[in-house]
Amino acid sequence: MIVGLKKAILHIIDASSGINVFSDELLDVDSAEINTFITKHIEKIYDSASLRPAVFKETSGFKAKIEQYKSGSADFIELSQNAARRLYDAFAASEEPKPSDLIVIEFVVNDESIIGILKCDNKTGMTHKVSQDDGRIFNNIINHYAILPPVSQKIAESAFISLRDGTVKYAAKTHKIDGTATDIFAELLLECEFEISPRESANTVTRIAKKVALENGADTMETQARIKEYVTESIEENEFMYVDTERVANKVFDGLPSMRDEFTQKLERAGVPKMVEASKYLTKKLTSDIKLVTDTGVNLSFPPEYYKNPDYIEIITNEDGTISIKINNITEIINR
Repeated sequence: MIVGLKKAILHIIDASSGINVFSDELLDVDSAEINTFITKHIEKIYDSASLRPAVFKETSGFKAKIEQYKSGSADFIELSQNAARRLYDAFAASEEPKPSDLIVIEFVVNDESIIGILKCDNKTGMTHKVSQDDGRIFNNIINHYAILPPVSQKIAESAFISLRDGTVKYAAKTHKIDGTATDIFAELLLECEFEISPRESANTVTRIAKKVALENGADTMETQARIKEYVTESIEENEFMYVDTERVANKVFDGLPSMRDEFTQKLERAGVPKMVEASKYLTKKLTSDIKLVTDTGVNLSFPPEYYKNPDYIEIITNEDGTISIKINNITEIINR
């Protein structure tokens, strides 16, 4: 992914001390250090499966501010300060406010202009300080109370708004306000309605499938293997832009209509969309090897297509109720 950074500004929102410092000047995005720092963070989060797709409510005040920016009646600094003020007010009302820096950006990806909001929680770290007195140098270690997250760390709370069509995707944590868990980004900054993310959808599909199988006395391991088989087949057939949950239901609970319907209904109640956007995380999650851990401490990992294939794996229930696992047709064992 190639990111073209156009504008950036940094605001300080320290709701814990009651201090906010809103900048009136843009950051120098031509500076190699600043540009690299921001673009690396964008690249780490922008295509993440943890981002939730969302749409602005018609009454959203931030949507109105975006429209003003697009029309030229508000400038970028005004837009960014509006976001900072909204977040400062929200976090000041939360039960555990923490100091953070807010980086608001405009950048281009695939010829599409995007407004980005990155909430960077400040960390306390140790750094060195050099002092000089009477010609003598003293190197000391001191606390630094406002360290920004390194580029190796994914920013936990962020939002991206397309200036082309107004679509939104964001990631956030819940914070307690008046004892109620509140999604501050969705409810108080963006004022949007959202779907669960592809990552949440993938986890929910596997969790509900196992739950339905377990509650109905079916083989949960076979259920997991069938999900992985469906995804693998879809990739091989070049149909893997989306995971079709209806096809998952038909594959996993083939010949079991009541379980299939229960699975489908539970997915709907959990908010899983019928077509889940594919992603690197989802592909890895749903095609990874099946991993077994026995109560005797043995760990076993094998491709899902090996399950119930006696050429490779046999899982045998013994007369005394114990389970034996037989691995067949091995020509070499490698000690790793």
